[in-house]
Amino acid sequence: MDTLASMRAFVRVVDLSGFAAAARSLGISPAMVSKHVAHLERRLRISLLTRTTRRVAPTEAGARYHAHCVEVLRAVEEADHAAGHQAEAPSGTLRVTAPTELGDRHIAPMVAPLLAAWPELSVELQFTNRVVDLVEEGIDVAVRVAPRLDTALTGRRLATSRLLPVAAPDYLHRNGTPRRPADLRRHVALRFAFGSFQGWPFTRGGATELVEPNVRLQSASAEALRLAARDSAGVALLPTFVVGDDLRAGTLMPLLTDWQVGGLGIHAVYPQRRYHPARLRVFIDALLARFGGDPQADAFWNDPGVSRGRARGSAPAPAIRRRPAARR
Repeated sequence: MDTLASMRAFVRVVDLSGFAAAARSLGISPAMVSKHVAHLERRLRISLLTRTTRRVAPTEAGARYHAHCVEVLRAVEEADHAAGHQAEAPSGTLRVTAPTELGDRHIAPMVAPLLAAWPELSVELQFTNRVVDLVEEGIDVAVRVAPRLDTALTGRRLATSRLLPVAAPDYLHRNGTPRRPADLRRHVALRFAFGSFQGWPFTRGGATELVEPNVRLQSASAEALRLAARDSAGVALLPTFVVGDDLRAGTLMPLLTDWQVGGLGIHAVYPQRRYHPARLRVFIDALLARFGGDPQADAFWNDPGVSRGRARGSAPAPAIRRRPAARR
């Protein structure tokens, strides 16, 4: 007799406090459930259950064995599921959310290669700057921008995006190029409205210099600030995932690159589950390929000599190799 099947029957008897209930849940007869329990008792040479006219309860040894059986059955289930995932093709709808600026520039270009590689896969994109409740709104994965990953969520850091002060060449020609953080006080600042953050903290060699900028434009839209900076309205402090293309094109120039103003982590987060579907796994793989695979590296801009370097994040989307379908 199959010992695993007998363990499963025994666990169900204990959990449901009866042979008849266990039999109904397993789709077998009460007599077969009794045979499974008897098989275990003969094999172990102990009594696992005490039976009365009203209920069935585990003996002391049976209670200990029940706990071990639960762990064994869980391990078998996880092993089977993991093995099955190796051949599972991504299918169904993958629901993705990301901040608008990051989504439009770096997530949307990934979708066409995924759809071409996996015909059974559909993708639903929700780009918004509000924090989305993943469980309540049925989201499979969120790509979030934050200094560190929320420990309450499951996920991984994908890359880093440096914060840089930038300005248009024409603005710098008319107003001069700042050589140190204090020089920014004489310039027009375009500030991103984010929480209670007010000053711009520049750090170098362990020393920090806080600059209170002369703000003439403030916005919660990084895109609005980028466009204003390109139109020579002033100096903006923006993440490289927003201004990377402008830095490479020369429409915006990086300032004070030997100073640090902090960095933002790019994270993929998803609801806590025992198993994750194949559609989520292939999307995470695509994110890692696009952002370069180094969670501490700036994936969007990597060289103060902009014309000499190419940021990984702006590279064409990598080819996605389709896995062969499982043979049945």
